[in-house]
Amino acid sequence: MDFIRITKVDGMRLVRRSPGGIDEFVGSLHLTTHHLIFIADGLELWIGYPMIHSAMLERPPRLPKRDDAWPETSPELSQWALDGSITIRCHHFLFITLRCDSVRKLYDVFATIKHLSTIASIEQLYAFDYQQKKAAAPFVYNPREEFARMGVTASTMWRFTDCNQKYQLCPTYPPVLVVPARISDTTLMHAAKYRSKRRLPVLCYLHPNQASMTRSSQPMVGLKQARSVQDEKLIEAILATNTTLDKNIIIDARPTTNAVVNRAVGAGSENMDHYRRWRKVYLGIDNIHVMRDALNTMVEAIETGDGHIVGRIQGSRTNWLRHIENIMVGVKTITEAISLGHHVLVHCSDGWDRTAQLTSLAQLCLDPFYRTIRGFAVLVEKEWVSFGHQFTLRCGHLGHLDKFKVRRAAARPEDESSSEASDPADSSGFDLLQSGTMFGRFASRALRNVQSRITQAIQDDTMDPFSEYAELQPNYVSGLSRTKHDHETSPVFQQFLDCVYQLWVQHPTMFEFNERFLLDLFYHLHAAQFGTFVGNNMRERTELKLEERTYSVWSWILLGDYQNELYQEERDVIVPDTGFIQYWAALFTCHDPAFDKDGDGAANGDPTEADAAMGPKLDSSLDLNSNVWAS
Repeated sequence: MDFIRITKVDGMRLVRRSPGGIDEFVGSLHLTTHHLIFIADGLELWIGYPMIHSAMLERPPRLPKRDDAWPETSPELSQWALDGSITIRCHHFLFITLRCDSVRKLYDVFATIKHLSTIASIEQLYAFDYQQKKAAAPFVYNPREEFARMGVTASTMWRFTDCNQKYQLCPTYPPVLVVPARISDTTLMHAAKYRSKRRLPVLCYLHPNQASMTRSSQPMVGLKQARSVQDEKLIEAILATNTTLDKNIIIDARPTTNAVVNRAVGAGSENMDHYRRWRKVYLGIDNIHVMRDALNTMVEAIETGDGHIVGRIQGSRTNWLRHIENIMVGVKTITEAISLGHHVLVHCSDGWDRTAQLTSLAQLCLDPFYRTIRGFAVLVEKEWVSFGHQFTLRCGHLGHLDKFKVRRAAARPEDESSSEASDPADSSGFDLLQSGTMFGRFASRALRNVQSRITQAIQDDTMDPFSEYAELQPNYVSGLSRTKHDHETSPVFQQFLDCVYQLWVQHPTMFEFNERFLLDLFYHLHAAQFGTFVGNNMRERTELKLEERTYSVWSWILLGDYQNELYQEERDVIVPDTGFIQYWAALFTCHDPAFDKDGDGAANGDPTEADAAMGPKLDSSLDLNSNVWAS
């Protein structure tokens, strides 16, 4: 492809900071259409470009001055090039630094990575080219079958509606919805107008005691305290599906202040005067921007930390762990209410981030089916994929240009001193140093500095080809267009997996899957190797024909060995212990199979091996210089 400036670099040095210290390798780097591949003795590392969170090119420091020219093959120039580097941060918390003895090759590699990591279309992702070699395990999520399993078809109080088959009711909802039987499709169309993004209250879970869990987005209340008769009828009909107690709960996941502020833009929260037999609970879970900042703070601590990072993070109760605790408190509230027979309506702002976290985790606690491997797949497909979590936007699959930065490395102290010592006297024929005045000494020094900078600029242009790379310049304008702001990325699904891990640790015998199962799902959340976590809603997925053109991650997962040896099938309800929140060491220390020399799997000693699902492996029959790759 035109934007692959270089396909292979021999003698590339890779440095990785790990919990045990610094790992250094020398090998060959291959750049392909979809992967960065590093091969050395005992190491084969594959990094898909969507896995790259950010990268920093550190140009070598300015060349020390010398009278003669620098030969291009001189050892000094090679050593100077090694002072430059590319530092890469991956979404799965792998941190590597690349160095080579050619500054041009270094720039070629960085320019290629930047190009291939910042793409214009979802259809350029690896999922659309990936060909699975193993026979796919059959898995198709069927909403009618799943809601029938809950008892919807046996109930006269709920019904399926197909009024969203063409996404005219709500563009980000699935085609098949479950609503109270007494509510007509006409009423639904009017009620949808009152909710943000038309995400009206619909059923997501029906408990055996007939208590319901419904989900929606915030109401469009505004400063004038607008109301909707159709919305009120819909929520009243939810109550009528079961002779229930009072104290049914409307869960507003946001902090109270955020909900009130949203009135200024025409949104807000329910006026409880219009919703009888309901009470409202604010959970105080922060928005996507706060969560992104909390993760970045955690990453900085990990990247610059030492072997005692786990103890320090666990002991300090970082913002990340406090956010996890906050979510778990909300899950506990919902779980206890449903168990007691109360209806619960859950929403945040738009109903596709915090809402999905809460509804899916609460169902995991309430229903043992979702704690099986296949059941967990159904849960994710239902609550996250079909109800429109914006995976591509939140994960940043298309990449962001501002995540690829360039800076100049600082000069070595010995180079600075030698440069100053070797500055020749002014050669203009008038040596101001001969003047004993303070002005003479100052003017002479200033003139020498100007001459030195001019000489240095000429020498840099000769030896350093950075000016030839237009795409690396600070004023470069890309032709990429973005329909969404780059700051919309956020670790929403990662937090969900972290909360699942907390439940898994607290109740180790109640989950069929092991820790590696969760780690592999997190890897594929960002790898874009499968179509499951690609796209932002069902309408977009349908237009892209993802089911036909890509493989499902579950088709691979269901073939893997993810069995929890401690699992005992129990039907008990899980109540989260919100006072027992742990730092997930295996996730944040990046157990990439490339570095998992002992094949130990997860960090807690789980016996499963590092499965091939954690990324493609090199096919020895492939031409390493080719741009066409398959795993």
